[in-house]
Amino acid sequence: MLTGKKEFQSSFRNTRAGLALAIVTGSAGYAITWAIQSPLLDPLLAALILGIALKSSIPGNKKFGPGVMLASSIFIPVGIVFYGLHNLNFAKLTEVAPVKLLLLIVVMVVYFTVIIFLGKLLKLKKQITFLTAAGSAICGASAIAVVSPAVEAEPDDVSISLLSVALSAFIGFALVLPFTAALFDLTCNNYCFMSGATLQFTGLVKVASKYAPFLSKEMQPDEMLSFALSIKAVRYLGLLVAIPLLSSFVKNKLTAPWFLWAFLAAGLLGTWLYTNQKIFFQATLAPYIQFVHTFSWSIAMSAIGLNADVKGLLSYSGSKSLIVAFTGFIAATAVFLAGLYFIN
Repeated sequence: MLTGKKEFQSSFRNTRAGLALAIVTGSAGYAITWAIQSPLLDPLLAALILGIALKSSIPGNKKFGPGVMLASSIFIPVGIVFYGLHNLNFAKLTEVAPVKLLLLIVVMVVYFTVIIFLGKLLKLKKQITFLTAAGSAICGASAIAVVSPAVEAEPDDVSISLLSVALSAFIGFALVLPFTAALFDLTCNNYCFMSGATLQFTGLVKVASKYAPFLSKEMQPDEMLSFALSIKAVRYLGLLVAIPLLSSFVKNKLTAPWFLWAFLAAGLLGTWLYTNQKIFFQATLAPYIQFVHTFSWSIAMSAIGLNADVKGLLSYSGSKSLIVAFTGFIAATAVFLAGLYFIN
């Protein structure tokens, strides 16, 4: 009996220590991005990388496993609700012209179709494929965080897909989009449209809309940023389709995870606040809501990193995921340019 009590106390201490480690690591990742103040560095990505680095350097880290897993199970749902409240804004649909909205939907469908088809062709794990598709088509790390519990993803699945999407996004942001804009002599309006429609991370959309000195200046910088972000905001709504669809594919039956309804309810509340109390919502509430979901997911991502297998990140699955993510980006960009030709 005493032995059982000691084992329980030891297990409790390890769980508490693992939870504390995830919280401290996630807080550090968030603090780093807050201190740097660069939209290029996503807090979730920073926390994940920090977690992976810590796991490699801490001896006997397996004892923290239960607490680290507990951190993910707590903070991912919290982040999902507050993310929906902040970003799932149905009113944004009215801010985008119907023809542009149609092209945006086509681009998202191409992202999903190409990545899922190629993932199956390369025999990539289903969860990695689905997370890569959601992260690419919708909103990078945030989409991966939301979709991961729906597809029953393991820490390695999340780590591999997020790093692949991030690397693909940075290549696209730094090389593909500027080259494409110069090659086709895109206007500011069309370049911002392309950034919002194809780039995976919101931070990259912000930077892309600010730094385009070679484009014709028919829009003011504030207008460029607002337009690009309004396009990006519509993509968040794709989660309402992606969550039940991908979850059903994994479980081979029609299903909707419980948190989908919490996510939807939070989005409806956020839309109501945005519509009826816009200034109060944007100026007062939104910064706090954004902090809660970003901070919560930073902790969750650090926990995932602390549970990830570094060898898995460098495996064939990692290489395949990167190929799939980048091919999806190229296909989506090509379809966007073709669609832009027809609507202009």
